[in-house]
Amino acid sequence: MTSSCENKTVSDETPKQATPKRMEFVGVFLDAKSQDAIKARFQALHGDVSAQSSVVLKYNPSKEELDAFAPILGKNVTVKIQAVAQDEHAQAAIASVSTEHGDVHYAVECPHVTVSVSGEDGYNSPLLYHNHDLTVVVAGYACRYTRGYSNVLLERLQAAGYLTIDDSPEGLNVGLSSFDGTLPSFASKLFPFYNPFPPTQASLTILADGPLTLSGVLCTSSSYDEASHSCGPAKKAECGFCLFMKAGPCGDQFTSWEACLDESKKEGADFLSKCGPQTLALRDCVDAHPEYYSVLNGDDSDDEDAKAE
Repeated sequence: MTSSCENKTVSDETPKQATPKRMEFVGVFLDAKSQDAIKARFQALHGDVSAQSSVVLKYNPSKEELDAFAPILGKNVTVKIQAVAQDEHAQAAIASVSTEHGDVHYAVECPHVTVSVSGEDGYNSPLLYHNHDLTVVVAGYACRYTRGYSNVLLERLQAAGYLTIDDSPEGLNVGLSSFDGTLPSFASKLFPFYNPFPPTQASLTILADGPLTLSGVLCTSSSYDEASHSCGPAKKAECGFCLFMKAGPCGDQFTSWEACLDESKKEGADFLSKCGPQTLALRDCVDAHPEYYSVLNGDDSDDEDAKAE
C-alpha cells in the first residue's frame, strides 16, 4: 500500500444543512497508556485536546480501500512520534505507523496526532465544508481552527520546505527540518473556505531523545469500541431479501427463522433438525399471504440459500 500527503480541494458547493456529519475513517486508536504518554510528553498549548486519542489514516474509505486495510484491521500497531509542529492555533505530533510486518504506508493525510487546537476564530456563516472532518459548528459559527487545521499546519510547513513527503514504491519517506519562525499568509488547498490563512508564528521540532513509541489498534471509527479498546467486525448491510421478508406480514416468523439459522451456523448444528419448526411456521405464513409474497412466484424454495446470498 502506498501513501502521500495529498492536497484535496474542498468543493465550493453550499451544503443544505448546517449540522456537520462526522465522517467515517480508518485510523489508529491509541491505548490508555499511549494517550497518557502524549499528555506527559507534549504540554497542550490550546484548549481542545479531544483528538489526542487517534491517528487518522484514511477518511471516508471506499469499499476497495477498506479491502486494502482488511488484513490489518483489529491488529495492534506501533506509532512512533518523530517531531512536533505547532503554531498559534494547533499542535501536531508527526508519526509513522507500523505493524510487525512493516510500515503502514497508506494514508490520505500526513500521519499525525492532533495534540491540541484552539477552536477559535468563528466565521458567522452557515456555509460549511464537511470534507475530511474539517469543520464543526459552534453557536452557528464555522470554526477555522478545529482538528482539521492540524493538516493545514503541516501543509504550510510543506509549502515552506521544512517538511517533505516522498511517496515511493518502497514506502512513505518523511523529511524533517527544524524550524522556528513566521509562516507567511497561506492559501490552503485542503481548507480553502478560510483562505487566506494569516501569518503565524510556528515551529517544527525533531524529538532530540528519539521517537516516542506508542501503541494502538487499527480500526474503523464505526467499529472501534472504546470501552474494550478493541475493533469489532465491520457492519454489513442487510440483504435485500431479508428486508423484504421482514417488512411483510411474516416478519416475525422470518426473524425467528433467521435467528435459528444464525445460531445453527454458530454451533455447527444441522439446520434442518434444529430449525424445522421455524421453517414450517415461515412456510405456512408465506402461503397464507400470497398478496404480499406472490413476488416470489410461489417459490419458497431454499430460504437458507437466499439469505446466504
